[in-house]
This record gives sequence, structure tokens and C-alpha cells, in this order.
Amino acid sequence: MMRVVGLVCMIVMLAGCSVKFAYNNIDRLARWQASDYLDLDAAQKELLQVHITELMDWHRAQHLPLYADYLKSLSITLSDEVTPEQIAAIFDQFLLWGEEVEVKALPGAIAILRSLSEEQVAALPARLDKSNEEIAEDELDISLEKVQANWARDFADVLERFVGRLQRDQKDYILRKASAYQPERVLWAEYRQRWQADFIKLLARRDQKGFAEDFIALSKARDAYYGEAFTKVSAENIQLSREVAAHLLSNLTIRQSERFSESLLELAEDFEELAAQAKDDQAA
Repeated sequence: MMRVVGLVCMIVMLAGCSVKFAYNNIDRLARWQASDYLDLDAAQKELLQVHITELMDWHRAQHLPLYADYLKSLSITLSDEVTPEQIAAIFDQFLLWGEEVEVKALPGAIAILRSLSEEQVAALPARLDKSNEEIAEDELDISLEKVQANWARDFADVLERFVGRLQRDQKDYILRKASAYQPERVLWAEYRQRWQADFIKLLARRDQKGFAEDFIALSKARDAYYGEAFTKVSAENIQLSREVAAHLLSNLTIRQSERFSESLLELAEDFEELAAQAKDDQAA
């Protein structure tokens, strides 16, 4: 259930080749993500589907129009000089919306967790460990130069989805700035392990009074598990991304600038059409 939050925000931020297709299949993606951690029985699968449907119906009607309006405004405000502060404000806005989705998703997540059997809970730690290993492996036992090159490639790929092909000097700029990127995925996996340890302990009393309140509190306290190293590295990498994005968006070619505006407006239109589907469904 909680992965739905990340999936929604990922679609908004990265704008894949078919946003409407991806959005309309979020329920399948959520079920697929859940299957990585839990072997749900038929009743649990039905319960999960009910809560996902309720969440996505709400999100389609309440959030997508906000996304559309915001993207339209960005097509104007980001058409000139762009600052790291503007980029930070954009991410803060999406984070705020993500938190609203998470709050809406929590009751469904709690219902699923309460339904887990002892066998399902017992199998969960090994699956969480596997997921953490997969997160860390992209930067584990890999040279710093390779990690930084991968960051530069991923950054360029995301930007090109919005502005079209980057020029050589733009790619060279990203590569130069990538030398400041610090590996963080191992630290991220370690943070997850610390949070998950308390999560597993909490699951042991999932049928007791106060579980829902304690799970909500634990969900809101994730940053308390970051640790000094992850907090520092993550903050510096975020600042790096903001600076690089601000510089590149401020120095687009005329064609890239036009394509960037077109991409934002096209994405806004996709969200408007998805929101309209909710109205059509209600009318039907």
C-alpha cells in the first residue's frame, strides 16, 4: 500500500513514455510490489484491491487536477532564469502531496498488516533483507568513478525526457558536477534496516490496541532512523541535484526550452484527462 505513494510521485516527476498507461496500471504495480514482500491469500488480495481502488479514486479526483494546474504554472515560471530555490520549492510541493497520499493510504496499510498471519510475518524479514541488498548493490563494490558516471547518466536521461536530446557541453557539465556526488544507496539500505527492525517488532502486536497509532507514528518518524552519515550525504546530493537542474534549465537552447514547456503542458493535459475519467466513472 505504501509503495503507491512512491509510484504516484515517480510518475509525476519522471514522466515516462505513457503516463496515462502507467497511472491506469498503478493498482497492478502495487499488487506486484506487495508480492515481493508477502504471499497474500485470496481474501487479503481482495482487501488490498479494495483499498487501492479507494485510494486511486480519491487521488484521481482530488490530486490530479492540482498536478495539472501546477505543471501549467511551471511551464511559465521555469521559462527563464531558474534557481536552486525554485527547484527545491517544486520538490517540496511534490513531497507535500506525497505526504497527503500517504496519510490517505495508511488505513488500508494498517488493515493489511492486521490481517497478516504468523507465517507471513515470519517470512517478511528475509524478504526485506533481500530488498535492501538489491538497493545497495548498485553502489556496492563499485568504483566511485563508476557510481558518479551512473548518476550523471541517470540525471541526463531524466532531463532528456523533458527537453529532448542534450548537447555535448550540457552532458559534459553534468559529468563534471557528478564528481561531487557521494554514494548513498548503502547508507539508504542501512537506514531501512534500522527502521524495519522496529517495524517487525511492532508487527508482533498488530492485533493489540494501539497498533494503528504506533504504526502511524513509526511511519512519520522515518528520518529519526537516517543516521548522521545518511542525513549528511543525502542532503548534499539533493543540493547537488538542485544546482545542476537549475543551471541546465537556465541554459537551455531555444528548441529545448520550447520542448520543456511542451512536455509540462502535455503532462498537465494527461493528468486532466485522467481526472476527467473519474468524473465520467462517477456519472456512469
